[in-house]
Amino acid sequence: MEKSIETIWKKGFLESDALVAPKINNLYGQKSKTIIDRLKRMMKINTYVIAIFAVLNTGLYAFLGTPYTGLFLFFLFMVACWVSIRQEKSLKNIDINLSSYEYLKSFNDRLKSAISGNAKAMRFLYPLAFIACLMPIVHSLKKVDVTREAILNSGLHLTYGIPTVAWAVAILIAIVMYIFGKKIYYWDVNLVYNRIFKKIESMINEMEELRK
Repeated sequence: MEKSIETIWKKGFLESDALVAPKINNLYGQKSKTIIDRLKRMMKINTYVIAIFAVLNTGLYAFLGTPYTGLFLFFLFMVACWVSIRQEKSLKNIDINLSSYEYLKSFNDRLKSAISGNAKAMRFLYPLAFIACLMPIVHSLKKVDVTREAILNSGLHLTYGIPTVAWAVAILIAIVMYIFGKKIYYWDVNLVYNRIFKKIESMINEMEELRK
């Protein structure tokens, strides 16, 4: 695969009859390869970080007395890893016979499409993870005698030993997170990859100007 991509960069980002100096052509080809390689490397690192955090998080929740919540969050993080891996694979299935300009443009279009598709899945994960993260708090409130007595004597309507109004607020926040899940995901992605995305867009614009 890598050798095939190398062939794309050697072909240049313009057609064979384009009137552009070979040195400029090679320069843009090399810059394109560097940016895409960096993006792919960052994606792999991000996937590894999520997987490691999922394992550590499972141990933490077991220590806090809510092992089932830890396992549930582990499942959610594994789904996030799967989404990330699927995104990486989608970027590899691009026609290797394209010129480097066409490859970079196709890569950018495929990247945007993958992010848009992932956002639909991630909007479910955010509220589920939020609710799960509240479980250790619920566990501690019901376990500690002082807080348990205070809740029981509060006069509030209780659901599973916790004020119903607290459950209502948590569910409301989860619904809001679901509604704005796509925006949260885009913000999350841009926080990590925004500089790379801008470089790719900038390079495509420069190549298109030269093609004119």
